[in-house]
Amino acid sequence: MNNNDQMIMTATIYFLTGLGVAVLYNKLKAKPNSNSRPTPMKKWHISDIPVIPLHPHLDESMDALIIAPKMTRWLEKLDKTQIDIQSITITDINWFSAKPDPTKLGFVKFRVASIDKTTGKQIASNVVFLRGDSVAILIVVNVVSISKAPPKQYVLMCEQMRIASGGRRTEICAGMMDDNGNIASVVLKEVKEETGFDIKHKSELIEMGSIFPSPGACDEEIFLYAWDTTISEEEFEEKQCRVFGNATEGEEIKLSFVPMKKMNQVLDKIKDVKAECAFRRYMAMK
Repeated sequence: MNNNDQMIMTATIYFLTGLGVAVLYNKLKAKPNSNSRPTPMKKWHISDIPVIPLHPHLDESMDALIIAPKMTRWLEKLDKTQIDIQSITITDINWFSAKPDPTKLGFVKFRVASIDKTTGKQIASNVVFLRGDSVAILIVVNVVSISKAPPKQYVLMCEQMRIASGGRRTEICAGMMDDNGNIASVVLKEVKEETGFDIKHKSELIEMGSIFPSPGACDEEIFLYAWDTTISEEEFEEKQCRVFGNATEGEEIKLSFVPMKKMNQVLDKIKDVKAECAFRRYMAMK
């Protein structure tokens, strides 16, 4: 190979190398940012607040989301004198149905761009896990013996698997509020499903206020109730041998009865905040 051929080959190699680098650079430059997405064809609002789906697959859920009672109730509960919401960015949605249904909204995770009207600054704690409100009821059971001895008093507890907290948990009876926000009817329904007890009328319930168990990240407000009932020793034994719960939802709930005098010790062990608050309030009313 003479000098001219070598020069031509070297020039060709440099050219091809430069061409390859340029092609690679252009491909990398054209690659979309993982945090960006194409502009949606449609825009969504709730009460003039922009609601923005972060990912394309969420677009199909947006029409149902913006009219879902659980979502609109959250906005209605906001103190407008304290908070000015500029936009809501949806990052994830779960439905309690095969297709988006406003009455079957499960959980929503989103970011809120908002201003604290008191300080005029952006609110830093801006991630919300929306699950809606729920109810919890402390069931106090008086067990009457055949011997006519004084009734023994217990607090009814429900044991079931809770994957989020890592295993089986012992709690008082509780359930999520329905899409109509009917608190008392949810209590009656949940008690029957989870314990087999049948509360005939909401007037039997003792109202004990509400709590926010995790206000820094979750919207959930738990409304607390108590209910006193009396059963025989036979029914007492039978309930401890059965499994309760809504079969269509895969619930398997085992009941246990804690002697009233031992509740303080049990509360320290089970770590159920709704049971803790309900029991303290119930005892304060006595």
